[in-house]
Amino acid sequence: MNLSKDIQKFLQLLTLASGLACMVNLPAQAGRPLTTDDAGANDQAVCQVESWLDYASDARSAHFAPACGLMDGLELGLEFIRVSPGSEQVQGRAVGIKWAPEWASWQDWRFGLKAGTSNGKAPDEPDWHQAANSFAVLASLPLNPQWTLHINLGREHDRREHASASTYAAALAWSPSERWLVFGELVGHHNAPATQSAGLRYWLLPEQLGLDVTASRTNATPDSQAWGIGLGWYGIKF
Repeated sequence: MNLSKDIQKFLQLLTLASGLACMVNLPAQAGRPLTTDDAGANDQAVCQVESWLDYASDARSAHFAPACGLMDGLELGLEFIRVSPGSEQVQGRAVGIKWAPEWASWQDWRFGLKAGTSNGKAPDEPDWHQAANSFAVLASLPLNPQWTLHINLGREHDRREHASASTYAAALAWSPSERWLVFGELVGHHNAPATQSAGLRYWLLPEQLGLDVTASRTNATPDSQAWGIGLGWYGIKF
């Protein structure tokens, strides 16, 4: 494998991804519309671009998240977050690496690992600050041709507060046809109430271009309802 050529191709793709985000007029976590990640990775030189908008009672966040396969089973992902109003909210950016080789399976289960780090920037801060490091074990199980279960278990370390927490996420996805995906999930960590989400995706082009809508709320938290819309483009080869 020519590593320098692969890196050059990856940088070219990131430039293309940025241009596409502008074209769709949406600023784009592996696996939209799910927050729970799947135990799979893009093949080498195959990429995806996801963009979405999340709306809550007092803020709106725009996400842009390209990801590319560096080699089969190894994927690099980026995420950029812009929150409005910017004078009151923290902006964010993150990078993650996912390893999910084909041989990491047992019976019908597929397994993977994901590690990431993030930075944030508060309105009254001139520079970005370290936010969090995270690590998770990923597992996916197809229950039948229409239903799939995804489970994530991990740890997250808040670098500013010097505190760590165990994290979890579980999602059940139903695909009644090649055009539709419906899901429900639970995401959280042991220091805070869990967030419940539900949503659906419609594939404008099956497995290539998808439009999704999500809704969520945090347990025991008033006025925590939020909803989002997103667009994902997959299987981009170069």
